[in-house]
Amino acid sequence: MKDRLIVCYASLLQLDVLSDRYGGLISAYRKAKLAKLQNEQERNRGLLAEFCLLEAIRRADDSVPFPLQIETEALGKPYLSDSPWHISLSHSNDYAAAAVCSRPVGVDVEKKRPITDRLARKICTDQEWETIWKRSPTEETFRDLFSAKESLVKCSGKGLMALAAADTRNNPRIRQYRFDDYVVSAASEVDCTWEVFSCERDS
Repeated sequence: MKDRLIVCYASLLQLDVLSDRYGGLISAYRKAKLAKLQNEQERNRGLLAEFCLLEAIRRADDSVPFPLQIETEALGKPYLSDSPWHISLSHSNDYAAAAVCSRPVGVDVEKKRPITDRLARKICTDQEWETIWKRSPTEETFRDLFSAKESLVKCSGKGLMALAAADTRNNPRIRQYRFDDYVVSAASEVDCTWEVFSCERDS
């Protein structure tokens, strides 16, 4: 049987509903991160990412106790200290996402944005530059490429320094789900059976 990958995403419009459901179950990891943030929008995004994680964990394995026991690796990748499940979190603009997997995983949510050759050259491998970027890419192409690379880097735990070297071409470990101006990308250590769901649709 294939390994399992579950991704949950939600918009800030769902923050109050999810706060009512999970507000008393915030991890010490999240509380520590929130304490360092002065910007309310950033605090809300961080909370939303944790609520997405709780929703995804609940669907993956309802025996995992809340609040979650989250620690971080040397380069900042979060992990559950008391569970075999691997996790990843992301937020962008009005959305957040979280992934839970039986293998190492990375998730990224990105909104469509203006593109520049300078940034594209900075994040593309030589092969990606030749096969993708020289073909008059759209903002959606840039969004999808950037998000896929982010998810690969998060999966590896190597940090953003590895972004340019992450090769997304023909990689079955990367899955993408598009909605509105956004894409959610998930990368796992191996090719997994995956499920993606929205808190808005399940609330």
